[in-house]
Formats: sequence, C-alpha cells, structure tokens
Amino acid sequence: MSVGAASLPHQLTNRTSFFGIKLWITILICTLLIIVLILVFLSLYFSFCRRRCKKPSRIHLTTLKSAISKNPHSFLSPLDRRLLSQNGREIELGIGQQERRNGPWPTPDLESAASRYSCRASDAKLRYQWYTAREIEVATNGFADENVIGSGDFGIVYRGVLFDGMRVAVKKLLHDSGKAENFVAQVEAIGYARHRNLVKLLGYSTEGAFRMLVYEYMDNGNLSQWLHGCIRQLSPLTWKIRMNIIQATAKGLAYLHEDIEPKVVHQHIKSSNILLDHQWNPKISDLGVAQVLGSDWSHIATSPLGMSCYIAPEYTYTRVFDEKSDVYSFGILLMEIITGKTPVEDSSGTETQVYLIDWLKSMVAEKTYDKVVDPKMPQTPSLKELKRILLIALRCVDPDVEIRPRMGDVIHMLEPRDLLLTDVVRSNGSPKIPHVISSLLTVCDAFNFSSSISLLS
Repeated sequence: MSVGAASLPHQLTNRTSFFGIKLWITILICTLLIIVLILVFLSLYFSFCRRRCKKPSRIHLTTLKSAISKNPHSFLSPLDRRLLSQNGREIELGIGQQERRNGPWPTPDLESAASRYSCRASDAKLRYQWYTAREIEVATNGFADENVIGSGDFGIVYRGVLFDGMRVAVKKLLHDSGKAENFVAQVEAIGYARHRNLVKLLGYSTEGAFRMLVYEYMDNGNLSQWLHGCIRQLSPLTWKIRMNIIQATAKGLAYLHEDIEPKVVHQHIKSSNILLDHQWNPKISDLGVAQVLGSDWSHIATSPLGMSCYIAPEYTYTRVFDEKSDVYSFGILLMEIITGKTPVEDSSGTETQVYLIDWLKSMVAEKTYDKVVDPKMPQTPSLKELKRILLIALRCVDPDVEIRPRMGDVIHMLEPRDLLLTDVVRSNGSPKIPHVISSLLTVCDAFNFSSSISLLS
C-alpha cells in the first residue's frame, strides 16, 4: 500500500505521448476545458431563456388563418362559443356573410387584433378600456333583442358578457356625437367622477359611426321598474329601503355638485336612472351622457320620452341646467318614491293629465296624508316622519330657485329630526329655530300652504 502511494507522484511526473507534457498537467488542462465548456453551455442556456421571455410568441398568420377557416370555434372558450353559436352567427371571427361578400379573411384584421390585445396589458393603468364594435357585438350576442334591458333618452341599453366573464351594460347611443376625438375627450373629462353611488363607466367604443358606452352591470333593474312595474300586492321596497335610496342618491348628487372640481350637473335625474343591486343599494346612471353628446342634443330632455316631468320650470326660459335643476328633479324623484306614483298620470274618465307635484300639494293642503303613501308599502312610516320628508320634497321643487336647497343641505335635512332639533340654542331667553327647520317653514309660505305649518307640530 505504501509502495503504491509512493509511486503516484512519480507517475504524475511522467511525460505523456501528447507533446511530451507531464501527466498532471494534462489532467489539469482537461479539467479546465470541461469547466469552461460547462460555463459556456450555461451561459448560452440562460441567454436563450432571457430572449425567449422578452420576445412574445407569435403565431404564423397564414397557419392561423387556415386553421380558423377550417374550424373557427376550435380556438374559442365555451363562453365564446355560446355567444357565437346562437342563430348560427359567427360575429367575432367575421365568418359567414362577411367572407361571402369580401372573400377570405384579411390578414390585417388579425394583425390589428393581435396588436390590440398585446397592448391591453401595458395600458392596464388607463382609466377606461377601448373596445371594438366587434367585441361589443359579441358580448351582446349581436345586439340581440333578448339582451335589451332598457331604452333611454339617448340610446338603447344591452346586457353583455365580455370574454373575461365580466357582465356589463352597453349603452348604444342613437347619435354619433361628431368626431371620435371629441367623444373620447368628453368621456375622459367625466372620468374623475368616482363615488359608491354612481354607476362606474368601464370603457367606450368609437369605431365607425358607432358611439357606445360600457358600464358596470347592476343586477336588480332600476327604481322605476320596482315602483311602477311591480305586480306583487306588497312592494319589497319598505320605508327603510326607500329612505336609504333617497339618502344615497342625495349623496351621489352632492358629490357631483360640491365635492369635485369642475362640478358636474347630471341633468337627467329620474327613477329609471337609479339602478339597484340585490341589497337595494342605488347608483345613479347616465352620468355625463348629456355632456358627451353635446349641447346640440339637449332638447331631448324636454321630449315626452325624456325629462318633461322632472324639468325645473325656469328651464323653459333660461335653457340652462345647473345644480338647482338637479335639486328640482330630485324633489320629483322623492315624491315618486314616497307615493309610488309616476310624475304624470292620466286622469280616470278624462283626457287630462294629473301631475304628481300638483296632486301632492293638494293632498298636503287637505291634510289627507293617508292617501299620500304608496299603498303597496308593507308598513307606513310615522306621521311626523312622513311630514318631514314631504316638506323636504316640497322645498326641493320650490319655484323660487334661491329658496331651493343645495344637495348638501338636503343630506342634512334627511337626517333624523331629533338630531336636527339638538341644534336649538337659546338667545335672550327665547328658543332659536334651527336653520333647517326655518327653511322648511319657508316652504309653506312659498306654496301658500296656510295649513301646512301644522306639519311641524
């Protein structure tokens, strides 16, 4: 064993046949070469991996075109196939009528689609999403009639499902509102308005002559449907729920008028523009639609389909909407929520129309409060609570613009009366009426309700 160990250094010093280099030098050179090869291999491997991560994978357009032509539905998820299959339509891929008219699928469409979807991730920080007309067409199943959930003053609203599964409401405007650049500028201008009681605007489409707005979807319809279209004997809208709707709507309007700059005048406050979720939480819809369409279409507001019963009387000669115009519309809405009546109704047996505001004034003057509350309401409020809300509604619709409160004042007046009365202070030994209560008293004088002063007693 000692002889073998002693001979090992001798063997390593022996010269080899490879250029007469000693054995230990040859082993060292081979070891270094192996290490260098390993390092080179690792360097190439990591370099290839980095390039692969940075370089997006691209599908050969010719192969993709051929595959789509043979089996267009093979590339789609079950949700996409369901949206595309109804009535034999193949909207998203443009197969069918478009191919028969224009020939094979054009390559530029695929290139633009690839570039559009690749840019979505980098543009994720943008406030709004831009959608193509084809994307919205697929989401609404070709603007199918069964997906119509409403028709407003400016367009038709469709229910839709995007490719990521998000449910949306698409408002297809009846007017193209001019150039796409102007439309986008107006949409972005109202983009800073964010509040829990405002329906969120998700995106828009300006492709071709189409002008469409994409909103979050509210799954419980609108307030008008529940007030006037409910066939149940008892309405699910209790007094507590109605008061919550009134207060939340007031907070949304106050935010638009007083909490952001520049302020926003909604111009179209009405029950059909108050959307609800399944917890009866309200959100104001159609925010900024009038601004987006511009002043040329403001006359729609006074059409029978629009806001004729909600418009403040001074608009007939000023032709100007301002915060006090929204307050007036809110007052009519408040009356509508309390009574369950529409703003205008046909009189039974006659061809005349009865306006809610005139009817309510006569009921208050005659003190027939039992006829004021919606008969479908499960439980009626206390008489004092009802009187307080009626006076707030009457002040909101005061013909004198100066007397009408701001929405911030309305929120304060909607607080429980006990809280308001704690503000009473004594001066010179006599009680001082709080500002809110004295303002309510002014309402009675404005409407010449000599008997209405007793409402506060």
